[in-house]
Amino acid sequence: MSDSKLLDGAQWAPLWESPMRAVGGTHHALEVYSPPTPGDVYRGMARLVANATVAMNVTAPQASMDYFFEHHSATCVYFVHQGGGTLETTFGPIEYRKGDFLIVPKGITHRFAIAPGPQYYWMYESVAGDPEKGEAPTTGRFLTHSQSDYRYPRTLDTRNEAGRFEIVSKVEGVYIRRVHATHPFDAVGWRGDYLPYKLAVEDVRPLTADRSHVPPSGHTVFKLPGCYLCVFTVRRAEREGMWVPFFHKNLDYLETLGYHHGDFFSAGGVVQQGMVTVHPVGLPHGPKPGSLKPFLDGKRPEQFDEVGIMADFTNPAKISEFALGLSRPGYMGSWGGYVSEPRFSWSPTRLDEVRALGEQLADARDTLRPPGEEGAGG
Repeated sequence: MSDSKLLDGAQWAPLWESPMRAVGGTHHALEVYSPPTPGDVYRGMARLVANATVAMNVTAPQASMDYFFEHHSATCVYFVHQGGGTLETTFGPIEYRKGDFLIVPKGITHRFAIAPGPQYYWMYESVAGDPEKGEAPTTGRFLTHSQSDYRYPRTLDTRNEAGRFEIVSKVEGVYIRRVHATHPFDAVGWRGDYLPYKLAVEDVRPLTADRSHVPPSGHTVFKLPGCYLCVFTVRRAEREGMWVPFFHKNLDYLETLGYHHGDFFSAGGVVQQGMVTVHPVGLPHGPKPGSLKPFLDGKRPEQFDEVGIMADFTNPAKISEFALGLSRPGYMGSWGGYVSEPRFSWSPTRLDEVRALGEQLADARDTLRPPGEEGAGG
């Protein structure tokens, strides 16, 4: 190493350390980020939300990196919403494309060489540990995906080169640049399993149920300390159960949802691909009126043609000033139809109607059941 210098983070990556504020009692729909100046993956990184252990960021690089990077405080989990390229690492390259998760463990030397065309990534920055595969004892090791779906570097790309090679490292909010006289990718072998890897969203096998709505936790792909990463992907709609989300208010988590592909059925046409919604603790929400109408009319789709990346952050979580600048005005009004439309307005007979329907359905039996006497219980 021939040189080392402390960088001014406010100049080097000004939006990555955007000041954080309490989320407050309002929902947010964040518009697609358009960088003010062309940059690479890290110099254009911008923070959206964070708690004590995990932060969600966004970047829209327009240039490949002419330096190497090491994050000494966090493991980075990328989701490639748009674009592709090559993640170059000490352990070899990983080709990536739209719809891939990229996991870059803490401290690994790497850089992004992007392909031509638009690029847009969400990055989840975990300072308290590496991602664990989400699975439950009742579903086994192969739902919602298998570790055999992970793709690691296949070959080393050993470089025996002399010159001037810059490495920027990040420790919390401090950025340090150091210069090496030889190429950092000089490994001739490695042993162990501390490696970068990728997971394609098309390899996620969703948990589905014909007779019951699967809650978000059933779609967990990765568990981070203080955060769950879930994938809602193309899947068959519930045939006999409720196929729209429940109305709810989060008690323990701030809920974010990145819209990657398709027309997300619960959003009712309010959001577009690339946007992120932020739903804080304690504030009720659920399907938009445009989504509930087909449910009430019995117009069940055969499948949901959508992909969304949900990240639930444990309390207390905050939102950045940068994210507030992306927040679409009037997003709270997207539920306004429940007040303004006659179909959903208050009725003095509504409670009696619901009770009557409940009594009518109280003894209903599943159409899928073991043979037995008609009317028999059990």
